[in-house]
Formats: sequence, C-alpha cells, structure tokens
Amino acid sequence: MAGSSASWSGTGCELIGRERIAAELAQLIRAHAVVAVVGPLGIGKTALVRQVVEREAAAGRVAPAAQASLAGVEGARGLLERTGRALGRRYPPVESSRLVAALSTLLGSAACTLVWDDAEDAALGTVAAVLEAFAPPGRPRPRCRIIIVSREAVFSGHGALWAWAERADAASLEVPPLDAPACRELIAALENRRGRSLQDEAIRASGGNPLALQLAVAAGSAGGGDPMVGLGHAIDALPSEARRILFVLLAAETPLRDVDLAMVCGGRTQEGLLLLSRRALVAREGDRVSLPPRMIGPVRSLVGAPAPAIWEVVEGLARRVLAAAPDDPDALLLACRATAQRGHAPEALALLRGHVAARAAASPAALERALGDIARGEPAVANDALLALAREQLRWGDFEAARRTLDGLAALDLPAPLEYRRCILSAEALVRGGEPANATQELERARSLNPSSAGVALEEGLADLAVLRGDLHGARRTLLQLAHRTRSIPSLEGRRAVSLGFSYLLEERHDRALSWARKAREAYRQRGDAAVDILVPIVEIAALMGLDQIDRATEVAARETSSRTSRDDRGLAQGTAVLFRAGILFRRGEMKEAMRIGEPAFRALDRRADRIFRARVAHYLARCAIGLGQLERAEEFIRIAAGIAAEPGLGVLRPTCEMDFALLCEARGERSEAAERSRGALSGAWRSPLARIEAWALDPRDAPPPRSGFRAAHAYAWLRSAERALERGNLAQAGTAAARAEPWYRRAGALYELARVQLVRGEARARLGRSGEAISAIASCASVAERNGYLPVLTCAHLVRAFVAERAGDLQTCAAELGAAWTRAVPELRDEALRRACARAGVAVGSEPAGPIRPLAARISRLGLDRPATCLTKQGGRAWILDAGEDPPAHFDLTLELDRGRVRGEHGELPLPPQKRQILEHLACAGPAGMSVEDLYRDVWGGTEYHPLRHRNSVYVALTRLRESLGAVLARDAFVEGPDGRYRITPEVTVAVRRSWPPAEPESQLRAVSAK
Repeated sequence: MAGSSASWSGTGCELIGRERIAAELAQLIRAHAVVAVVGPLGIGKTALVRQVVEREAAAGRVAPAAQASLAGVEGARGLLERTGRALGRRYPPVESSRLVAALSTLLGSAACTLVWDDAEDAALGTVAAVLEAFAPPGRPRPRCRIIIVSREAVFSGHGALWAWAERADAASLEVPPLDAPACRELIAALENRRGRSLQDEAIRASGGNPLALQLAVAAGSAGGGDPMVGLGHAIDALPSEARRILFVLLAAETPLRDVDLAMVCGGRTQEGLLLLSRRALVAREGDRVSLPPRMIGPVRSLVGAPAPAIWEVVEGLARRVLAAAPDDPDALLLACRATAQRGHAPEALALLRGHVAARAAASPAALERALGDIARGEPAVANDALLALAREQLRWGDFEAARRTLDGLAALDLPAPLEYRRCILSAEALVRGGEPANATQELERARSLNPSSAGVALEEGLADLAVLRGDLHGARRTLLQLAHRTRSIPSLEGRRAVSLGFSYLLEERHDRALSWARKAREAYRQRGDAAVDILVPIVEIAALMGLDQIDRATEVAARETSSRTSRDDRGLAQGTAVLFRAGILFRRGEMKEAMRIGEPAFRALDRRADRIFRARVAHYLARCAIGLGQLERAEEFIRIAAGIAAEPGLGVLRPTCEMDFALLCEARGERSEAAERSRGALSGAWRSPLARIEAWALDPRDAPPPRSGFRAAHAYAWLRSAERALERGNLAQAGTAAARAEPWYRRAGALYELARVQLVRGEARARLGRSGEAISAIASCASVAERNGYLPVLTCAHLVRAFVAERAGDLQTCAAELGAAWTRAVPELRDEALRRACARAGVAVGSEPAGPIRPLAARISRLGLDRPATCLTKQGGRAWILDAGEDPPAHFDLTLELDRGRVRGEHGELPLPPQKRQILEHLACAGPAGMSVEDLYRDVWGGTEYHPLRHRNSVYVALTRLRESLGAVLARDAFVEGPDGRYRITPEVTVAVRRSWPPAEPESQLRAVSAK
C-alpha cells in the first residue's frame, strides 16, 4: 500500500476556452505571494492551475511546482505532513504548539510554487495562522508562492483569512464556466477521444428504447449546471461490480494494488476499474488505484458511509496485504480502521500493538486518528487505546498532546493497572517537559498502585530524574544500592545498568559508560527473546565513539539498524540511525558529509525526540561546525542545547554546553573567555576527563596536565599538550607530544585530530628551521583538511607554508599561500590579522572588511606574518620583507641599501653615487644570467639605441669605477665578465639589494615582484 501521492491528482477538464483566464492567473501568480483559485466541482480549477504553473515554471518566471491535496486533512498536523510530502521532506511529528511555526519554517525554506489543492476540506483557521506567520503583511515576499485551490470561497469565507488577505500580498480568482463555443469544442474533443458521439453514447445506453432516450434527456436537463447531480447519476448508472470497487476505495482512502482489489472484488475487477477510470472516478498510478482526493468528499456525501459488508471486504484485503508485508503502515492502519468499524475494537487495538515496525513507520496524524477511532468505537477499550495514544505521542515528542491525553484520563476512575500506566507515562511526559517535581509526584502515586516489584522500578525512575538534574553521584549511589534487588529480575537489572551507563556517558567517562552498557545488554539477554532497551545501543555506540573505537561503533550501529526488532516499541528508528551515521562520520573526521546528512535529521529530531537526545546531537553538530569553520552555525547549535539545558530538571546538560561555548570562544580567538567558561563548566560536581584536559589547555597558568583515565583521553591530552606548548613557544615539547598522539589517531582513523596533530608538528618543525620535515607534515595535514572541509586547519596550513616560504626568501610563494588562506577562509575567519599579513606581502584582498573576531590572530602573530614591514631585501631569486633593524635569515657579502645610497660589505660601508648603485642593483637582480653591455646601457643609461663604438667605452669605464669602489669593502671582485661577454656577480659572492617596503611607485613594485 502507499500513502497519498504528492503528485498532481488527475488532469481535470481539457483546457479548452481558458486562454484568457490562464493569462490572468499567470499574471496574479507572478504578482502575488498567495493566490486563491475558486470554483465549483468539475469547473477545471486544478487543470488550469497545473497548466499555468508548469508553463510559468518552464519559462523561469516562477519556481518549480509542488502539489499537495488537502482532501481529508484534519488540523495543522495533517497540513504539515501533506505539505512536507509534497516538498519531498518527510517531516516527523511536531509538538502541537509548534505545528504552525514548523509549517511556516518549512515554507520559508522552500523555493517553489506550492499548490494546496482541495482546500475546502482544510481547517481555514490553521491556514490563516500559517499565512500570518509565513507571509506577514509588510515583509519582503518569501521565496515560496502558494496557490490555494478550493470549491468554496477562501478569503471572504473566513474572518481571519479575510483580515490577513486585506493587508497582505494576496489575490483571488474565480474560474468561470465555459462559454457555448468552448463547450462545443470540448464536446468534440471528448467525442474524438471516446471514438463515438454523444448521440451514439445515448443510443447505446438506451438500447434503442425511446422512453429510455426521453428519460436520459430529461435527467440531463434536470441536472442543470450542478455537477453533483451528474456525479450522482454517474454512480447510479454503475454496474454492481464497479460500485463495489468504488465503495471499497472510498472506505480505504488510500491507494490499493489492483491485484489486491481483484482478490476481494472478483474477476471482473479490471473491467470495473476501466469503467470507473473513463468516468474520472478513480486515479491510477502504476499498479495502484485510488479515489482521487477531490472526489472523496463528494462521493461520500452522495453514497453515505460504507456498509458493514464493505468494511468486511476492506478488512480482509488489508489483512492479506499485512500478512505479506508486516511492516506496511498503511495496511496496518486500514486493517485497524476496518476492524474497529466492524465493532471489534479490542481486536483492532491488539493488531496495532502487535505490528511494532509498521506502527512506528505510520503517519502520526493517521495513527492518532486510528487510535481515536478505536477509543470512540467501544468504551471497554477506550482507556487502553488512549494510553496507547499517549505512548505514541511521547514517542513522537509531542509532550503537550500526551499531557492532554493523560490529563483527560486522570479525571477518570481507572483500574489500578491502567492508573499505574498512566502515572508512569505522565512522569515521563513531565520529565521530558522539564517538570521533575511533578514527575516525582506521579512516580510516588504509581508507587502506591503497583504490586511487588514496583518499588525497584520507581527507585530507578527517581534515579533517572536525579541524573537529569545533574546529581550524578547521588543517582549512581541509588542505582548501585539497588543491585541486590534487581539481580534476579533481568528487565530491572538491564534498566539499572543502562541508567548507570547513561550517567557516565553524560559525564564523558566513556570507558565506564561502555562497561555498563554491555552489562545492560547481558542482563536483557537473560530475558530470552525479549528486546534490548533502545538506550543500550545508544549508550554503547556513543561510548565507542568517545573511546575512538570508531570501526567498532560502526559495526554496532549497522547491526542495530539492520536487524533490530523490538517488542517494547523502542527499536532504533530510521531518523536515529541517520544521526548515528552522522555521529560516526564526525568522529572519523568526515565533517562535511556528517553535517550534510546530520543537520536535516537533527532539524527533524528537534520536533520529536526527547530533549536529552536533541541536546546531545546539537553538541556533536556544534563540534562539527567548529571543525568546519562555521562558527555562527556552531553557536546556533550550542544555543539550542543551552536552551534545553536551561529547562528545570535538565541541569546535567549545562556543563557540556559551557565546554562547547569554551571551544567556540577558542576558535574565535577569545582565549580568556574560553578559559573562564571551561572553569565554569567544571565548577560543580561534573568531572569529565576530556573537559578537564580542555580547561588545562586553555588555562594561562602553568600547571601539570590533569590525569586522564582511558586511552583515548591520554591521546587527547597529548594533542592538547602539543597545541599548548606550541602557543607558549616550547617547540621541542610540542613536537614530542604531537609524535605521541599521532600514531593513536592514525590507527583510530580520527582524521580531524590527526590533521591537528600534523599541523602542530609542521609548525613546530618550521619554527625550528627544519623546513623539509615541516613541509612534509603540512602537506599531509592540508590533504586531510581539504578533503574533509576543515577550513580553520586548512587556513592555518597555508599560514605555516607562508612562514616557511618567507624564511626561505620565496616571497612569491609566501604571497600565494597568504592569498590562498584569504580565499579559502569564509568571511567569519578573515580577521584583521590575516588582512595585515596579506597587505604586508603585497597581496590585494579587496575592500571587504575583516570579521569582528580574531580566529587566526594568535597563529599569525607567533609566525610573524603580520609584523611591521619597512624594507625588502632581495638576493638573486630570494626576497625577504623585514622591519627596520631586522636582519634577513641569511649572510650576504654585499648589501646595497638603495634608500640610503650606501653599500655594506665585509670591511665596512661606503656611499655610492646613483649610477653605480643602479649598475650594482641590475647585476644583483640579473642573477646567474648576467647582463650584456648593451643591456646595461639601455637599463642604466636609458638609451634607446646602442652603438658599440660610441657607447661601449662609457659602460666599461663605469664598471671599472664600480669595481674599484667596491674593493674598499670587499677583498675580492664583486662581479666578473664571462666568456660570453656578459657581466654577472661572482659565484662566490652574494649581493643583496635592500629597498623600502611597500614600494612607493608602481614601477618599483613591479620590479620587486619580478625579482621574487
């Protein structure tokens, strides 16, 4: 079976005689954010809208189309589900109070032309609230346009919609009837398509009986322009087999396979379907047929509710499909509805409970409707059905709806077992809603109701509350004291063990979390074939990731998602599986992919999962965003988690949020605030070994590193120790610590930490002058960082390469690396220090302002890439940008200082006149290639035409005088004439040229760049 399709439902009338109204509608759609198209049944509204929207989208004038039929929609939840399906986004359940906001957010994120068809069935109050939030008057037009198609007036028919439409960017269009010529053209088209005229049709239907012909004509005249009369006649004229098929489809309200229909409707099913298709009463998509959504209401109003015999047929069909596909949610809900309609509500409820996977995959709105029908159908099972509904609402995360359902039951005099279940569910809803005091009261009431082992279960529940409050030590003490009472009861022992594991997981003591998760799994196995609590694999996988056992975590996640079954309805859901996949990708360091698949799943989870899980996922995504250099995005995730942690009773989350804020501040270059936040995170009883390492690394005071427990924490301590030593200038210590951490992360496959280690090693080697080792380490770091999108690490790798190039005198490479750092960095990473470094190296970065934070300032400062620059020293192909009084990292026999007009050598310095300075400068810049006499004449004397007899002697004399002058500061000849007649600097002599920087004239700048 399949749910309702998001594609266009049917084709409606042929578009004949609609050219003028189509042009008018196109103009309205282009000009307004919301357009209502109204008209009676069968007038051709949907076909008109479809043609216009598809034509406008093909021309690029509007965004592509998406269509959602609102037939049968009940309230905001159904509207959200239908819209999400039309936009290709399977929206999980949303808390009741956030349905309108979620729908508005969904519409705001979509660039499309959305058609809400069959809107006469929708709750117009909800539509008005959504439009008010989505397209409020006076705001810029959203990217998504909405077209509302309805048989009834939209804006004028509802007060809130009318009030919004008068102030907002909205328009309405009523589709008129066809004129007489268009009607004749349409009739001709229909006759051509059917292969016979309407006269032939009437003759064939009457069998040549004159009275039958007269009655047919009279019936057509009596119907007038009311399509309902014609629809009624069409249904009445159907043979019994076709009517039976129609009634089955009407009861099902979901597409059915034609072969399944044939099993219950007889051998002439295909003939009946063909007849129904010709009369536009069914829609076919592949091997599935259904009643078009726009026809369900009119047909039901004509034929009434399905008879018990029809429900019996539907139940048999649904059970047959369910037997073949036990996980089919549509088959399950249809079977339950049919069973309940036949007066077998207890059997329907048992059927719903027995198919866990299908129930978990069902649409929340449909499941809510099915359980509501069961509860209304038979008082004997009403309370049980409502408890099941509350359980489902909690599973979705709709705590408010669960509270309303349970509050309604609280006013009833329930039997003790049902009241106990109500108290336990109420406590869970209150815990997730952040009301631990009220949850405690419910648990205490349950204590007075439950027999025998109730005390243990309630003590475990109270311990769970203590964990969430942040009283980890008190909760563990209680749980450990329960050991002798739970040892003989596997379910209670498993819950006790997993609660302990969860408490250690929240404190990032992953070794103990894993140990208790495995004890819990072993306890559950003692129950035989009963399912393991879903929290067990969650704790186990998260702990394995924290221990850097990434491959093992991948194996457990794959096993749990592929083969897990659960009798207690807590199987690992698809959304959770996606998030674990994203988490594992994050620990591997594949952060771009982790964010790509993880963030959409998180946005969905944000509307259904319990708050603890939401906060943990936000924590992972925040760390992922920091690694990718998306700092604003990281702050958004942290604030989501912090908002959850601020709720009463969820204090255990606050320290993790504070540490996330600390790492975000560190990434922004705000180290003092980072250190303060890390100290705040550890100010209470929370003692995460990883957080203590972070706090030590951020603390400016000298202190020994903290003791770390498990081996992954040891490796992380070495990584942070290396980074800390690098910042403090202890280069040898930084290299040693990095060398200890690198093998661990290489074996674990933790690429992000590996890239950080290689960055530390590369910078330490570079600053120690071991450029070959530095380049190798940085190459490995950059390869990993570029492949996985670690923009901060990659930018820092460019900075280290720029430092190595500058020390080697390769100013061109230095400038290229700085330019690459600026280009690759996103705007929030482009701080003022990077702009200064680029300007110092002569790299143009435009007028774009630098960001307000300083993520790169510390590294640029310790590499000296933004230190003051007053002069440029060149020697051959090498060049250094230096400050006044700063010497280049090389020794030169002669240094020509152009601005001072002097030359320094081994035996002092002396002034040189301009011509001699120019000759020496040109010879020094020419390098091994040297210069001919003609070259010197043209470049120094500025001659345009060289004549050897007239000009050669002048050059020789100048060269001789320069040689004599340089003899006063250099014991050997500075330049020689080669066999080729070219003059060049003597190979044993190094001559550097020093000039002011940045250059004052463009010509000088070009000359400097050419000498790099």
